[in-house]
Amino acid sequence: MNPTRLFTFGQFAVTVAAALLFLSAGPATAAPAAGPAETLAPLLGTPYRDDGVDDPAGRHTLFADPAATFPDRGLNCSGFVTTAARPLLGRPLPLEPLGRDRKGDSGPASPAGHDWDFGYDLILNITDGLPRRILVPGNVRPPDPAVLDAARFRGFPLHDAAAWNAVLPLVRPGELVLAALSKEIKGRLYYYHVGLLFAENQGKTSFYHATPGRGTHRLELSSKAGMDALQKEFAEKRFGEKWILLMAVPLPR
Repeated sequence: MNPTRLFTFGQFAVTVAAALLFLSAGPATAAPAAGPAETLAPLLGTPYRDDGVDDPAGRHTLFADPAATFPDRGLNCSGFVTTAARPLLGRPLPLEPLGRDRKGDSGPASPAGHDWDFGYDLILNITDGLPRRILVPGNVRPPDPAVLDAARFRGFPLHDAAAWNAVLPLVRPGELVLAALSKEIKGRLYYYHVGLLFAENQGKTSFYHATPGRGTHRLELSSKAGMDALQKEFAEKRFGEKWILLMAVPLPR
């Protein structure tokens, strides 16, 4: 299943993108009164809309056409992560700077393919200026997410049970974990899907994301049923092995 079609923003002037990115990040504000699960509860069950996202004013629109307006909310995976990250991280996150091609290596003429690393760029743009750490299984020093080569380091295989068993205990209360999934299509690598993880009460760790089949929903990865559901949603199929890269940032206090 291909949960998300990556969208095209176009290319922006570097100076404009840098200025907008500064506005998109900004300092973290006070944490919401509710916990992450309570904050995201209103988004659960939101229908899937290709390219769908809310803007900072709460208007239901599209990444590629911010002038569009819909009466009801609809989100794709990127739209869900963006819309959810605003209250969780206390950031306005205007839409344009979130499409920043951070290394200038995924434009329309890129040899690696247009927007091949969009999912990874998105989670970096959302968390710009925050202390980040990559969650890796085993006794391995995590790479610096700001400088790692996303074509070479992709996290760990999504279907590796041992890796999940090692990584889930690393998810700390008070942190938000942003996930970027990748796969190869006809020899080209794409970061094609994104989601959120965090530790809930009673030792639960949950994964929130949006897919065409189910819209926005939650999977409890600390349970066998939840992990099995994740594996089923992202079955290997014809594209081969899928990988997941997890990046943690602190929630505002």
